[in-house]
Amino acid sequence: MTKLRLTACVLVVSVAGLLAACTASRNGLGTHDSVCFRVYPEALAAIHGHGKFAGERYLPPRALIVQMPGGHVPDALVDASRVATCLVAFTGHFTASSVERGWAPRGGAGRIAIVVVRQRDSMLLATVVLERIPRQLVFAHVFPQLQ
Repeated sequence: MTKLRLTACVLVVSVAGLLAACTASRNGLGTHDSVCFRVYPEALAAIHGHGKFAGERYLPPRALIVQMPGGHVPDALVDASRVATCLVAFTGHFTASSVERGWAPRGGAGRIAIVVVRQRDSMLLATVVLERIPRQLVFAHVFPQLQ
C-alpha cells in the first residue's frame, strides 16, 4: 500500500508540474494591446467620465495616419504618427468642446470619441469626435465594430 501511495503522490506532483509549465508566467494579454489598458484613466478623464467603453488598441509609429478630405488635421495627430499610440474608443454623445483636446472633423456632435494617448508616457494627444467612422480613416480598421 505504501508503494501505491508513493506512486500516486509522484503522479499528482508530475501532473501539477506539467500544468504549471503550460501556463504563462506573466500577467497580461500577451499582445501589444495590453499595454494600452494602462492609459484608460487618462482616456476616461479626457471624456470627463461620460460614455461607454468600446475598446482599445495599440498602434505602432506611423500606423496612425489621419486623412480627412478638405479638413485640417490637428498637429498633435500628425505628430502622433511618429510615436507609439494607444487609441481608446467610447460611445455616447460628445462634442469637441465637451472633451479634452477635442477635434470633430465634420464639426458638431458625434456618438463616438476616440482618445489618442501617447503610449510611452500616457500623454493625451487628441480626442477625435465622430458621428461614424469614415472608411478612409485608420480608426475604421482599428474599430470596425463602431461603423
